[in-house]
Amino acid sequence: DMGTECSFGETNRIRTFSAFSISCVGTELLLSPTRKLITLNFDHQLLEMKVPELKALLKELGMSQAGDMGTLEYRIAKGEKSVKLGLKTPDGDPVHLLKLSKIKPYAAKAGISPIGSLDEIMFSYMEFLEEKMSNDTDSQAESSTNDGAKPKNGKPNAAKLSSKVLELAEVDDFIGILNLGGANLTESSSVALLRKAYLKLSLVLHPDKNKSCPDATKVFQALVNAYERISQPELVEEAKVTKGQKKAAKISRSNAGCKRTRVRCPRCKTSWSESSVEGNPEYFYNFLMTGIKSFNCATCLLEFGCMTALHECPFCRKSIEYHPNDYHRKITCGRKNCNREFGFYMYHCSERVLKNLKIDLKQLREDRIKVTEQKRRRLESFRRRRQGCEEVNEEANFLMGLADECPRCGMLLADLDDEDEISHLRDCKDEKKITENKRKKQNIEDSQTRKKQQQEMQDDVNAKATWDFLGASNDQLWMLTDGALKKECNEQGIDVKGKASHDMITSLVRNRKSQALTKYTAATGSAKPTSDSLPSNLHSMTVSQLRAIAASHDIKVGSKLRKNDIIELLQQGTDSGPDSPLMITAGSSTVKNSTASKNKTIYIDSDSDSESDFEPDE
Repeated sequence: DMGTECSFGETNRIRTFSAFSISCVGTELLLSPTRKLITLNFDHQLLEMKVPELKALLKELGMSQAGDMGTLEYRIAKGEKSVKLGLKTPDGDPVHLLKLSKIKPYAAKAGISPIGSLDEIMFSYMEFLEEKMSNDTDSQAESSTNDGAKPKNGKPNAAKLSSKVLELAEVDDFIGILNLGGANLTESSSVALLRKAYLKLSLVLHPDKNKSCPDATKVFQALVNAYERISQPELVEEAKVTKGQKKAAKISRSNAGCKRTRVRCPRCKTSWSESSVEGNPEYFYNFLMTGIKSFNCATCLLEFGCMTALHECPFCRKSIEYHPNDYHRKITCGRKNCNREFGFYMYHCSERVLKNLKIDLKQLREDRIKVTEQKRRRLESFRRRRQGCEEVNEEANFLMGLADECPRCGMLLADLDDEDEISHLRDCKDEKKITENKRKKQNIEDSQTRKKQQQEMQDDVNAKATWDFLGASNDQLWMLTDGALKKECNEQGIDVKGKASHDMITSLVRNRKSQALTKYTAATGSAKPTSDSLPSNLHSMTVSQLRAIAASHDIKVGSKLRKNDIIELLQQGTDSGPDSPLMITAGSSTVKNSTASKNKTIYIDSDSDSESDFEPDE
């Protein structure tokens, strides 16, 4: 009950207050307004103070003085701890001095809900900064415990790293190889942490960087093999069915120790598909976590996938970095206070659903490829029109009243009072405001760049997952994005420097063909295009996309061929090839077509009663 007291010995006294705080002399266990238990060290004299004394102390700290005694004590404890730790915002403002309107933007950027009272938002933001500070301290401690790979000048010792990698590769110590860069990884570490360690070492051990080592290629191959063996577990295949037996069920991995982790929308932070109101089947969780499909938030309608969504550890409820390669592994969240392993639950999905999904995924990839190409062409056109005159255009827009703020100092148009825009720009020379506005614009630009990179990574993962789900055949390599193609080429050891998408596909097809990873016709040595391997509408594709499709089918396309010529090459050998009639015909008369191929014949029905104004070109 509120206001009761319980005694634990002579010195410990516990009180409960309306602000959900439980306090005792010495080490205090407080239940914060967000109802999370935390530990604070109180001064012995704090609980002996009266309300006026507590308010005077809060006034010295510059914090709010409203609330009952328990709230004031809790606020003082948090404020003093903030001062002691030096918690500040990215702009250098002390957190405990911020007002509600000032702290909301910082909380939103940190992923904290800006809805609530000042105490709730401020204390949550303080906890975020404390956790960030502890993580930075841990990373510095880990970097300082390097085993001699970094000398005093700070540059990694490539010779020592190379010899150590070869030694560990002989005993198949893959985790030991990835830990040479100073990381503290285990086999249950997430793919995001494994990838960071791999990239850090690849910057030193890549053959182009490690030219002094005679076995540089062998060292780098050992590093790549270690990363792939840990991050990409082997999946279980379907059970074979002998003649006379019923169709065997697909062998699925065990769900022992697996959880259905919480997934949140990156914009509104709402939990995804946890209520029956959204109407999502349980197996949609499989599609999201493997990167096959993206979904829309039921609250804000934002489309997100597994790479852009927010994921939580099922035990400590803290955010984790997720990659689709983690779906068939058991990982830990990487925090010292939470070392429990967990996997990701795999729900049953019927064969009929999977069959329909393959049809939908192919169409979705076609639509996404077209939209991506349209955005790229519009962006190139926009850049050509701007021609680097952004600052001049911004000032011109401000003078004409088309911009809401000054492009130099950031002052809003509504705050100019009676001063006109021309005189403001003439006198706008405050270096402090101009510098602050430039920093603000740079932060916005950096945020947009991060979101763009995250979305590109999501598109790459979605394209690769779709390609794998549809069979990972050569004739469907055109579905992959440029980022996914580069990654695939790097895994195959193919140089991608200066290559377009169709060139990368050509190299991949030849390399996979030489390794006999796909089936080819013995007579021709290439896979013929089929209706399943080609897009539904070739004429809606651009020339570069058609070249990629031709390269997927190992069809050579000349550099001077036009769009119609490439479509003809792709249609050869299919049901709609050049030898088949292009119109419904009785075969009584013919007309020569001179557009792409002079040998093509268009059949026209002479017995038709209808009249036509069609006149062939001479």
